[in-house]
This record gives sequence, structure tokens and C-alpha cells, in this order.
Amino acid sequence: MKFLNERLEESLLVALLGTMVVLIGLQVFMRYVMQSSLSWSEELARYLFIWATYVGLSYGVRQRAHIRVTAGIGWLSPRGRLGVDLLTHLIFATFAVIVIWQGLIMTAKITRFGQTSSSLGIPMAWVYGAPIAGFGLVILRLLQQAWTDLRAMLSGDPVAAAEALETAAERAAEIEEGNDPEDGK
Repeated sequence: MKFLNERLEESLLVALLGTMVVLIGLQVFMRYVMQSSLSWSEELARYLFIWATYVGLSYGVRQRAHIRVTAGIGWLSPRGRLGVDLLTHLIFATFAVIVIWQGLIMTAKITRFGQTSSSLGIPMAWVYGAPIAGFGLVILRLLQQAWTDLRAMLSGDPVAAAEALETAAERAAEIEEGNDPEDGK
């Protein structure tokens, strides 16, 4: 369970992006060396990229590395900053629920029509399911962060609240620089 909580998105991203690299490399080899191309590899790479985008969104949320406007937040107390973070989580979760809801409607329509991809012949519902799965993971990660922030805020310990925010900010900065503290680098 700990692995799923800490490494789910990373593992999925490695598998998706690694497969994409192999597929694109194979297509380049086939096209320029063998003088023949694969009819399905570009389509599959495109669909893997779509899935990687939505899984990556969840990874960014888990790492607290998503884009946010921080103007004026520095003037707030640590509890005030946590309150703003909780409000941000609520707004983002509301957006995620709307995306999932609309994605389910679209996927149901695609399934009813029986639309399949042109080269692979797979149901397009698998492709349209990417936002549903990705934003489902986003909601899970937002709930985890909201729980952590709420516990820090209700603890009444401003030091613990400030440390929770600073730890998240430092982690996001290290990841942005290419140093993941969990990797021990």
C-alpha cells in the first residue's frame, strides 16, 4: 500500500514514457533503415502521451508542484496560508469533479457509438478514459493534502503549520531543480 501511495504515478509515468520512447524509436528505425513504416506505432504513442499527461497531472499535485499564484500569501500567518491552501484544494477538486463528470458523459457517448481508433482498432473509450482516471487520482491526492493541511491547521501549532508549508515548498523547489529528495540524490 505504501508503494501505491508513494510511487503509483511515478511507476505509471516511467512505463508510459518508456513505451513511448521504444515505439517512436522503432518507428524511426523502420522508416529510415527498413524503408517501411508501422501503421499503428504513432497512434499508440499518441494515446500513451495522452495518458501520461493526465497521470503527470496527478503526480504534480502529489508533489505540490502545480502552478499557483503566491502574491500576497506571504503576508498571511501560517494558519492563514494553510486556509488558503485548503480553499485552493477545494476549488481544484471541484474542477476535477466537473472534468470527471463531463468525461464520463463523453466516454458513454463514445462507447454507445462504438467508435474505435483508426489503426489499432481499440475502443476510443480507453483514450477518453484518461482524464477520468487522471482527475480521479488528482482528487485522491488533493484529499490527502487537504487532510494533512487541516491537521496542521487544527493542531494550533503555528510552527507545525509553517513547517508543513515550508516542507512542501522545499520539495517542489528540489523537484523543479531535478533533485527528488525521495531518490536520495
